[in-house]
Amino acid sequence: MRLSVFLLALVFSSFAWQTSKAQNHGDDIEIELITVGVGPDYWEAFGHTAIRVKSNSYDYVYGFGYFDFNEEDFFLKFAKGESRYFLGIEPTQQALESAIESGRTVWKQKLNLDHEEKAKLIRKLNYLAQPENRYYKYDYFRNNCTSRIRDIIDDVTHGEILTSLHSIEKGQSWYDLTFPAKNQSWMNLGIAIAYGLPAYKDRNQWQLSIFPDVFAQDLEKIKANWVGELELVHQPKPEESEFSQYSFWKTHYAMFAIVILMLILLHYGKTATIAVNSWLILQSLVGIGLLLLWFFTSHSVAANNVNILLFFPLAFLFVFKTFNKEKIITFYVIINMLWLVAAVVFTSIYLFGFMMINVIVANQMILKLKK
Repeated sequence: MRLSVFLLALVFSSFAWQTSKAQNHGDDIEIELITVGVGPDYWEAFGHTAIRVKSNSYDYVYGFGYFDFNEEDFFLKFAKGESRYFLGIEPTQQALESAIESGRTVWKQKLNLDHEEKAKLIRKLNYLAQPENRYYKYDYFRNNCTSRIRDIIDDVTHGEILTSLHSIEKGQSWYDLTFPAKNQSWMNLGIAIAYGLPAYKDRNQWQLSIFPDVFAQDLEKIKANWVGELELVHQPKPEESEFSQYSFWKTHYAMFAIVILMLILLHYGKTATIAVNSWLILQSLVGIGLLLLWFFTSHSVAANNVNILLFFPLAFLFVFKTFNKEKIITFYVIINMLWLVAAVVFTSIYLFGFMMINVIVANQMILKLKK
């Protein structure tokens, strides 16, 4: 996703000229909010927001959703919650064609800003597009491609968006708006496991407007005189979309297949021991991973994760006879019951199949002790 030096120079020089023009002839320039629906790849799972700057000789979109897989330590930074994203610039036609070819819905919304507001917005974009300013630390829920554009528009309109949305309590959480992600079964599994209590906290409408479709609808609802109607640019045909309910249930099918497989394996002596020990070790590895996310990364929504009860980090100790005592195993079962209570409270029973496996394994360990 790197732009060439030549292209950057061309874009920046053109944009600098356009900034000067905007300050003197603001009415000749149109500003639009472009909202793109979900796409097939996991980084497109929640859509995209961009700003379109258009005149007779200039038509580009500016978006903060760009990243570079080739960046040094990219995946390590991603795991630590320290990903660097940047402001990218694309010809509008190219950006729209890319979204449409991916089978994504596209909307546009004209922002009828006055002369000074247009000039201020373009100056801010011009400043943030400079190589030394375009990178930022990405956060899924506090600093993403939508929140940065929302904040820019809010700033140039004198805080009108924040004033309108901050006091609206919607009774929804970030979990409500991200789960299930369309066509992302394994991503849903990761979300269900990794989300901590902050993800389930009810948020006000300003905090929820970090999602592209929510922000576009919110702009329309505040009924400011500078907000145009939300217009549909492209709606993919049903056969163009890869999204289906089946993709949501795929992980469930896999989960319950593991439950059935575990029940079968437990009928055989040596196989039962291997199956139980393998599950206990896997469970511990996941639990340790959750602790690392909680205490050693910048993923704020991974804190206070009750799934530690389900994926008990010390479960591997049951592999050793010293810890294989009935009272300790009973405590392990109680921990799983506590998880079930928490899951019901937060209406998040997606991982129920794993609890079933834990109870089956615990029962097998107790039966083995009594023989």
